[in-house]
Amino acid sequence: MNIEALVVKVAGRCNINCTYCYMYNHADQSYKLQPKFMSKETILALKEKIKNHCHKHSLKKFFVVLHGGEPLLMNIKDITFFLQTLHSLHNDDIEILFAMQTNGMLLSKEHCELFSKYRVGIGVSLDGGKEVNDKFRIDKKGKGTFDRVKKGMDVANKYLDYKLGCLSVINFMSSPVELYETYRNLGFSIINLLLLDENYDSIDQVPKLKNAEWLIELFDYWYNLKDDENKVSVIKFEDYINYIFGSENGTESSGKGYNKLAVIETNGDIESLDVLKICGESFTKHKFNLHTNEFDDIFQSDLIDVYYNSKQMLPKKCLACPIHEVCGGGYLPHRYSSKNGFNNPSIYCNDLLMLITHIQNKVIDSLPEDLIKETGIQKLTYEDALKIIDEKLPTIQEPSYAKKLESFAMN
Repeated sequence: MNIEALVVKVAGRCNINCTYCYMYNHADQSYKLQPKFMSKETILALKEKIKNHCHKHSLKKFFVVLHGGEPLLMNIKDITFFLQTLHSLHNDDIEILFAMQTNGMLLSKEHCELFSKYRVGIGVSLDGGKEVNDKFRIDKKGKGTFDRVKKGMDVANKYLDYKLGCLSVINFMSSPVELYETYRNLGFSIINLLLLDENYDSIDQVPKLKNAEWLIELFDYWYNLKDDENKVSVIKFEDYINYIFGSENGTESSGKGYNKLAVIETNGDIESLDVLKICGESFTKHKFNLHTNEFDDIFQSDLIDVYYNSKQMLPKKCLACPIHEVCGGGYLPHRYSSKNGFNNPSIYCNDLLMLITHIQNKVIDSLPEDLIKETGIQKLTYEDALKIIDEKLPTIQEPSYAKKLESFAMN
């Protein structure tokens, strides 16, 4: 077991106040105990622990995401120190691949010149056009943020020689086609669509299949743009297509493989996925820290173990499902309940099932007949998938790891 990527909280505060934010407006308020910014001492400790881990596990590349809060709240001199320090690991035969997630409002010419130098991929958090975005992505005075984000993007598009990506929490009250066209017109190269971070405790009921219907409308529009040279990459759809055709890869929320990622807090604490904060107060705290621990130490934690193996430790319903190797059981935070811990299917289970079966059938319809025969891929309707689950579920024994999944229950 090893990690290959870090989300590093260089800033512990944010300059806006998104209503749905998992970091500041959900169950866990432990951010108030964290330093506002990562210190130089912690950055140096981070470099040392990355070096040790990469050498132990023979890793030549390591992925680092500057995150927050809002990372651009950090002084540009300190951001420079962070990038210089970790980039210097190339002297130890380790290539650091940088990315940053930002609301984009503070992007400046100086930032862009720095990020170009270190090839920092930039993802901008935006939920659509002005009307859609400004419903939930607001500042601390309740005012919308779209115009200020757009201003920062204009600076980036002027001074960067590569395109921005977009991280978007889906607003199902918006038009999916209008949303896609907004992002294309804004010049994004990639869209990463996120389902709202909720679980069984924080939401009474997910409107049945409304999410799937929205995503299916977007998929059909996007998929039919085959000859559009300005077509924007929608990661979720491309990943599902790859997994349907047997890719062994995976992301945190789909496919196969392991979740080889950890989070570093501003004080150097080494934690599990930060979105798991929606499960409860101090839920991700493990008492591991860069100043006292190596990265391998974190695998003593049951939560780290469950997150790392989330696509292997699936509930019975997932094991009965014909598409579980595509959806991967969904995003681990969406499986949580205080009653059963993580021994639940995703709150979005029905939506994922309907979406993925639709994508599979749509792709099959566009394939040459000889390729369909060669791959052996077959159509599967949502209704047939439900029937398969109902028939197989009674035959599946409770998996040996079920007690570990349920150990996080609060009741």
